[in-house]
Amino acid sequence: MGVKTYSQEIESPVAAVRLFKAFCLDNHNVFPKLMPESFKSIEFVEGTSVKAGSIRQFNFSDGYQCKDAKNKIDELDLANFYCKYTTTGGDMVDGKYECLVSETKFYPKGSGSVCKMTTHVHPLPGTEFNEEVPKMGQEKLKDMFKVVEEYLMTNPSTYA
Repeated sequence: MGVKTYSQEIESPVAAVRLFKAFCLDNHNVFPKLMPESFKSIEFVEGTSVKAGSIRQFNFSDGYQCKDAKNKIDELDLANFYCKYTTTGGDMVDGKYECLVSETKFYPKGSGSVCKMTTHVHPLPGTEFNEEVPKMGQEKLKDMFKVVEEYLMTNPSTYA
């Protein structure tokens, strides 16, 4: 079975630079603070900051659909508001996927922005692939984006 790709674009009244900082550069602080029902913690297991080569451990809250995930930051382009990372560990992928490769890119649009999120799903050979799981993941990403967006709209000096 080949790679499956899922993409979505979301327009926002918030500037690209602010969303990029919150959603990509400081998500290890922002996600657990704004979404404790989903994120218990995000810790660096290799490296000490958000930069290419760093590996983060996402620990999900009790009752969440999975327990943990590990991802490696593959590319980070600060000037172009782009982040690419690969999830290869944790029960989010174990037994189902070789990996999930995710790309997030923010584009300025007027005084706001457009966020393009793309996920490339690499199923394990011989496993049954359920199309609904990545689609639900895309919806979850959109929901997370909206939480961060709302926070930035109500806190206009944050990440300014």
